[in-house]
This record gives sequence, C-alpha cells and structure tokens, in this order.
Amino acid sequence: MIRERVSLVEAGDDIQKAVTRSIALIGGLGLKGGERVVVKPNLCNAKNPYGMVTTDFAILEAVICLVRKETDNITVVESDNISDTADNRAARSGLLDKLDDLSISFMNLTRDDHEVHEVAGKKLRLPRTVLDAEYFVNLPKIKTEGHVSVTLSIKNLFGVLQRRKKSVLHRRLNEILPYLAKTVRHDLIVVDGLVAMEGNGPIIGTPREMGIVIAGRNPVSVDAFCARLMCFDPSEILHIIKSHEMGLGELDPEVLGDSWQRFVCEFDRPYSLKASLKSIGSIKKVYFPG
Repeated sequence: MIRERVSLVEAGDDIQKAVTRSIALIGGLGLKGGERVVVKPNLCNAKNPYGMVTTDFAILEAVICLVRKETDNITVVESDNISDTADNRAARSGLLDKLDDLSISFMNLTRDDHEVHEVAGKKLRLPRTVLDAEYFVNLPKIKTEGHVSVTLSIKNLFGVLQRRKKSVLHRRLNEILPYLAKTVRHDLIVVDGLVAMEGNGPIIGTPREMGIVIAGRNPVSVDAFCARLMCFDPSEILHIIKSHEMGLGELDPEVLGDSWQRFVCEFDRPYSLKASLKSIGSIKKVYFPG
C-alpha cells in the first residue's frame, strides 16, 4: 500500500521557488492540460493583520503561475460569510487587484448554481462550480480555531457553502466537515505556513512566524501533519479523525522535503487565558483600524 505523501519546504525569500519545490516533491501538479481549475484560498476576512488571517497572495500567485502553464481555465472562488460578501472581501483585501494583474477570474460561489445536500439534519447548498471542477486546489492557512481546534484544508472547505450566516452550522461541524472532505475532490493542497495563527483564531489570534510551505493531495493527511506541527494530536481533532475513519486519508503520511521536526512548535489553544490576553492587539487591528 502506497502511503500518502506530504512535503514541507522552508520558504526563505523565494516563495515561488518554495512552492514549486513543495509540489515537485509530491509528484508535480498532475495536470494533463486544459482542465477547469478551481482555486479556494482562505479569505475569511478582508483584513489581514500581521499576515496571519488569510492566505498569502504570494502563495496564491505562485500556485497560479504553475497551473497556468497547463491551463488558462482558472477560477479563484469564495462565498459570502457573516463578515461581508465574498466580492467585498476580495476587493477590500486586494485580492481582486492581484487577480486582475494575473488575468484570473474571481467567482462569488454564493451566486452559483448549487445542489442541496442534507448532513446532520442541516441542508447544505454546494456550488456546482466546486462540484464540477476538473481540478480543485485548496490553499488553507495554518491557524487555530475555536470550534474545531485547528483550521486547515478540511475546515477551508466550509468557505464554499452558500450560506452567509454559517455560524448556525457550527454545532454540526464535526459531521459537516468530514462530509465536505468526502464530497469535494482534492487534486492539490498547498498550505500557507509563512505566518501562522495561534490562539483565538480564525481571525483575532496572534501571529506565529513559521516560514514554511506544505503540499499534499489528501486533506486528512495534510491536516494531520499540520496538526502535529502545532502540537495537536490529530486523533483528538474530531473532524480529522472522523474523516480518517471514513477512509478518506491516513494520519501518518510520508513526509518529504526539509527536516520538519525543527518546525514543531506548541500553539496557544483557542480561548485560553493566555490566548485571550495576547489577542487584544489583533482585535484592535481587525475591528478598530486607524
């Protein structure tokens, strides 16, 4: 049985080189040419204090530059959430300007055709653009999160749902997230570990400089590895272990690239007293800029 492969590369000053190497280590893109490619970054908020909240545009650009060597049919996607519409977040964050420079289209998934799936007694509207993608790229960021401990590639899928007030689903995340991991195809995952977030994530935590890029194809294996880097036991992260028990991926992948042990660091847990005190500066930058 072939083990899942995950790569870790120290980023240094050349993000394009680091991303290219991380993908090469897992066997390359695997594109044949001309596929419809959908790219999902983490864009949960328009503000990005310390570079810790949303996927770094340098990671996004590096992946797009590699993919477009094989196809020009690339769409970056996001859906509305409680903080704002996807369009407004993309505009205010600077994402639309970046995509315009790259001649890449942006889609607000909230307005897309959809299918209704019922999971854990909740009706989920899944956009057709994601379901019909011929190649799906997930670009999460390494962060802690109050409801599910860590937000990585599986939790990043929550952002495709056509529901602005997603908080009504939070009590069912440990059923919904594994379902999304099963339903949404994954062809490439590139994790932004340049500046991670610890503590009261996913928006008002505190920055943790890591300076790494992680790549893989299986969301369970990628997330289990990233959780270990943060000193979380992946078997105790319910949405990860449930996804594993559903046969969606393994918890102990083969790790390629740079020596990963030196990047292991214990992240502050969400809503601990220490994390809450440290987050005060981030609260000011997100909600009271000026």
